[in-house]
Amino acid sequence: MNKLRAEIVLFIDLFLVLLLGGILLFYSLFADNYYISRKKHQINEAYAFIETLDLSELGNEDEETFLPLAESSYTVIICDAAFQTLYSSNAKSNGSMLQDQIRKKADSYTEKAEAGYFPELTGQPISLRGLISQDDGTFYVLIHENTRTLHSGIRYARQILGDLLLLAIFSGTIFALLLSEWITRPLAQIRQLIQRMMNNDFSKHLPEQSRLNELGELSSEINLMEDKIQQNINDLNNYNYLLLRQNRDMAEFEDMRKKLVSNITHELKTPLAIISSQVELLQYEYDETKKDYYFTSILEETDKMSRLISSILQNSRMENKIQQASLRWTSLSDLLLDLKPKYESWLASLKIRFTAFIEEDCMAYLDPQQIEQAVNNYMMNATRYTKPGRSVRLSLSSTEDSFYLSVYNDGPRLPEAELTKVWTGFYQSGEKRKNGSTEIGMGLYIVKDIMNHHQGSCGALNREAGVEFWMCFPKNPVV
Repeated sequence: MNKLRAEIVLFIDLFLVLLLGGILLFYSLFADNYYISRKKHQINEAYAFIETLDLSELGNEDEETFLPLAESSYTVIICDAAFQTLYSSNAKSNGSMLQDQIRKKADSYTEKAEAGYFPELTGQPISLRGLISQDDGTFYVLIHENTRTLHSGIRYARQILGDLLLLAIFSGTIFALLLSEWITRPLAQIRQLIQRMMNNDFSKHLPEQSRLNELGELSSEINLMEDKIQQNINDLNNYNYLLLRQNRDMAEFEDMRKKLVSNITHELKTPLAIISSQVELLQYEYDETKKDYYFTSILEETDKMSRLISSILQNSRMENKIQQASLRWTSLSDLLLDLKPKYESWLASLKIRFTAFIEEDCMAYLDPQQIEQAVNNYMMNATRYTKPGRSVRLSLSSTEDSFYLSVYNDGPRLPEAELTKVWTGFYQSGEKRKNGSTEIGMGLYIVKDIMNHHQGSCGALNREAGVEFWMCFPKNPVV
């Protein structure tokens, strides 16, 4: 969880740096130009407003006339043709100095005047020099603003933004740490619960979380999943118990069958001996009455033998009765291609590489459900011995008279002595017994039984870097 916490902190800090740093950069690059552009626009609007006034009636006492300009930061000066001041928005300004200033630059005043920025002049002013002609005379209009204070204010604002950036990063880091702790705490609890579940410990549940967020919903669903897994394990244990009891009953049945065959064999000896002796006597007997008796006795013993043999056959059918496979011509290639996506997602979740090499148009006489079960058993067996990062390969190819299906896993090799023993029911390898495995060892036994139904064969081979389990189907089985 430390990695996730560090990523959250890094993400929030990076976001703050990009956001506030971008604002600081934008302000540094464009604040001066933006302010100057806005002031030019305001001064132009002020000049347009002054053009609508009757300037011959103006005086410094006309405050209501110039009320729209009262809140502005720029200075407005209006003079008549004799350069006498009619209006000045700055009461502290020197009248004679203003007259001289306007008189010296009278030639630069125009009727189509627009505000301009003059950084080369003292104070770096934004100014407009306008000439307004009315019926009562000509008027000079000077509107200007000193921007030196503006530039100083922008520098101070830039410094303040830089300090705010550092403060935001510091406070953002504290907030990110608290947020990451709030997010990762339930994730750590989920991780601990999953580790307990992997050790078959289902005694604890996740604490109830608020259902208003995804983590709360996830916690509730994991608790439900834990209950479901525990229920399935209990059902599986019950099934295993019934299976073991059934196996014990089959062993008892086998003992009873052997005793029955032994008893019947013993019983058959007596009628055979009687028949043999009576047939021998018939050769030398001429009395018809005794012959009839011997014939009747022979028929009785023969009937007794027939009943005994019928009983043996009936018990044999019961012992060897198995579910017949529903065999039909099926595309083995399509069957494996349909299973391939399931195996890819399954092994990807286990971080095991999966590859498949499936030859096309492989038609075989088989039961699709039983073959799927056999392949699933091979894949399940392969994943138990394949570590994350290793590989499992599913292959299907054809030879002259058969189809060859194999599952190879990149894992430990089997001892040569166990290559044939693993197909025995309830057999566990030495490695499984050493690790205390709870598997009952029926997977490969079922594969062998299925292949017997399909007139095929199966086996295991040690390869250079792993083990290959294979099954072989005849192309032309005896139907």
